[in-house]
Amino acid sequence: MAAMVRELSDVKKRVKEAAPLVTEMIEEIDPKLADLLGVPADEPPVHVLMVGTFTTNSAVGPLGDDVAVFHCLEWFQSPEGTRVLVAHEGTHGWHQIALGRRGETPPDDDMAWMVFSEGLATQVSRAAVPGAEEIDYFWYGHPEAQGWLPWCQQHIDELRKHVRASLDIPEALETFFGGGLVDGKWRVGYYLADVVVAGMGKSLPELAAMSVEEARAAVRDALT
Repeated sequence: MAAMVRELSDVKKRVKEAAPLVTEMIEEIDPKLADLLGVPADEPPVHVLMVGTFTTNSAVGPLGDDVAVFHCLEWFQSPEGTRVLVAHEGTHGWHQIALGRRGETPPDDDMAWMVFSEGLATQVSRAAVPGAEEIDYFWYGHPEAQGWLPWCQQHIDELRKHVRASLDIPEALETFFGGGLVDGKWRVGYYLADVVVAGMGKSLPELAAMSVEEARAAVRDALT
């Protein structure tokens, strides 16, 4: 019980610090994202600040008829990392709205689409928040990332091979983008996604304009 009280006290302090900072960051960064993606800015995502259950740092989903970005404040670690996270998740919101306007619904359990979507969000976050620490574009200031980036850089060819072999295995999403481990490392799919999308040689608006099937095919081609 004492440990739980201490943990809740820490969460309370973190949320109290995070709420005004995240609000300010959303107001500053979110309008930039539509411009970077080349999409209409008249229908922005709704932003919801909440205290979650430590299962995810943020999520994008429906809120009534709107697309909403849910920011889980208990994950707050640093202002610098959080700026990148706001840009990354806001990109998912704007991208989902753009897809919906075109009548497209992306798949929930497709590896190729996940690589494209996460790679695009990371690329946009680099443009919206330039000059951040490289690791913050993947870990947003969290301390679990020691040694993660050098490992990914050294094993990029292996990651390509493993993800290519898993393109038609929905369960592999958890391995590369969720809580699964690859050689003791979490979330290594995000690094590969950034490399793959950056290597497509397209501008951010060109990437955002790709259909779901075009994006999935482009990822498969890049991994082959």
